[in-house]
This record gives sequence, structure tokens and C-alpha cells, in this order.
Amino acid sequence: MAERLAGKIIVVTGASRGLGRHCAMGYGAEGATVIVVARSKVKSEGQSGTIDETVSLIEEAGGSAFPVVCDVADPDSIQSMVRTVLDKFGRIDVLMTNAVFYAPGTISTMDLSDWEFQFKVNVHGVFHAIRAVLPSMIDNRSGNIITISSIAAKKASHYSATKSAVESTTNAFAAEQKCNGIAVNSLRPVAGIETPGWLNARDAKSRQARAHRLSPPDSYVEAAILLAMQTPEDCTGQHLTDADVLKRFVGEDVFEHFKAMNAPVWAQESRGMEEREK
Repeated sequence: MAERLAGKIIVVTGASRGLGRHCAMGYGAEGATVIVVARSKVKSEGQSGTIDETVSLIEEAGGSAFPVVCDVADPDSIQSMVRTVLDKFGRIDVLMTNAVFYAPGTISTMDLSDWEFQFKVNVHGVFHAIRAVLPSMIDNRSGNIITISSIAAKKASHYSATKSAVESTTNAFAAEQKCNGIAVNSLRPVAGIETPGWLNARDAKSRQARAHRLSPPDSYVEAAILLAMQTPEDCTGQHLTDADVLKRFVGEDVFEHFKAMNAPVWAQESRGMEEREK
């Protein structure tokens, strides 16, 4: 265990499976106590993973974790989760708002209830989770919040609409909370990572067409660890891909290591960051 996050109390929503689980395990391997948050106390039909399974994986690897059931579409459930964590651990150092819902269909054809629920989870859930942890972070004059966006944020889809809203929300919180010692950034995975959510959002033909763009979760998890270490003086109000984060915060040899394990699009995106910064 590298211990870069030793002693930190980190809340990860949507941590029962997929990228949330990968990040929770990465945080645990770095010495943090990980609060594993999701609705999934038991397996539901068509879905894999529970919060208890994620906790077991972290503990089997030598880390520390604690499960809390929470429905991020319900503001009262979020408040209850935060109270539980604060009562047990006294503070929250890092919040990652990873929970997400991807509705089927297009913006012109999707079910109206799915449009409403997608915003409840992807946007309102992020807003309420941040608002719930802010009082404790402000009292401590320290905190780190990582929202999960997507390279789809600037594209055209109903999902993109939620991620654009997440990035605007991130900007607003970052601007307001820098003076309180709280960093707020968005993390975007560059390439597709084969998770239950990625698979469920695409039919077989689409999955096959995008298979060459798939990457392992390693660089994304490393980026999540690095972002969790930032202060507002170092990095806040940014919307960064995992390639962006590694390009900015690690040496060239480490960057090349991750480049070698990723799809070609990963390094192309990091060059895109260089263009944006000119």
C-alpha cells in the first residue's frame, strides 16, 4: 500500500460496481478509509455488485472501508448518509460523486420519466451530495470534491445534457469554495472502460464497434487518486480527463507507462489538453 491518502475519509457514491468500485479500491489501497455508498445492499436483477462486496474487496487487499446505503436521487437519503459518516468518523475529506444513470433512447424518443430520473441522479444527486458535505468541510477549512463528467459533455445527447450541467455546477462550487480551502474538479474518462454501465448503455453492435477504444481502469484510478490529493491552490474548477491529470501531475516516465496500456485515443486526448492550454 502506497499510503498517499493515509488517514483520509473518502466518500464514493455509486461504488458498488464499475468505475466507482475501481476508484474505491484504489483509494483503499492508498491508505484511505473508504465510505462505499450505493443503493445496492443486495443484488438487483440485471445488475452486478453490492456495497458489501466492494467493502470486502478493499478489506481483503488490506484497506479499510465502511458501507452506507444511499439513494442519490433522494436528498433526504443523502443527508442521512452524510450524518452517518460524520457521526462515525467525524469528518469527510474527499467526496467523489460517481453515481450515474444512463437512460435508453435518444432525447427525442426517450421516456419522459427517464429524462426526469437521469437529472435526479446525474445532476441533482451531485448538487445535494456536495451541499451535504460542505458544512463539515467549511468548518475544517479543507476538502476535496471530485464530480464525474464525461468527454460526452460537449456532444449531443440527453446524457451529455446532464454532464454539461455537472460541469457548470462544478465551476460554481469551485469558485465559491476556494476561499474555504475546498478543491472542486471534474474527472472525465478518456476511453471506454468495460463496466456494467458501459455495457448496458450500448447494444451488441455498438459495443463491437467501440471495442478498439476500450482501456483498463488503471489510468482512471490513478487520476482519481491524484485529484483527491489536490488543494484549491493546486487545482480547482477544472474538467480533466485521466490523461489530462496524469500529464499535469506525474513525470514523463509514469505518463508513458499509462500511455502504453491504453487505447490510442488516450494519448491523443492528452495532446488535446496541450492545445487547450496554449
